[in-house]
Amino acid sequence: MPKRTRLLIDPAVQWAMVRRVLIHWGLFLVCLVSFGALARVLLEVGNEPFSSVGRSAIVSQIPVIGVVLVMMPMFLRDTMKLSNRFAGPMFRLRTSLRGLVSGEQHLPIKFREDDFWQEAASDFNQVLERVERLQAENESLRSQLAEQQELYGTS
Repeated sequence: MPKRTRLLIDPAVQWAMVRRVLIHWGLFLVCLVSFGALARVLLEVGNEPFSSVGRSAIVSQIPVIGVVLVMMPMFLRDTMKLSNRFAGPMFRLRTSLRGLVSGEQHLPIKFREDDFWQEAASDFNQVLERVERLQAENESLRSQLAEQQELYGTS
């Protein structure tokens, strides 16, 4: 099966994950900078005035802020790629279920090898097989009924 080319398969789910990662990274950054600045202030507060120590403590955290901001897009992209491994299969499953409900002819589904929830595809395929078998039996019984009605002239 070819690689996914779309970054967003299920935008509602995937954007919710991105928001959560951004919140976590934001909190992480605030804590990291605050504790780093606090440690520096506590170590140097006796030697210099508090205002200059506080300013230098914040300035000393700029490299940390820079590293976190540079790395964040990489983490977000990786999160999106990981989320495709479950958003993709659920999107495919939902699409196939809608098609099954509307009576469209469907082939068994198969997820990509590294996708999560492989057993959901297997379960769907078993349901699809059963629905197709029951539909065939139903058509056979309808035709037998129609033949019987024709034979005996009843309707």
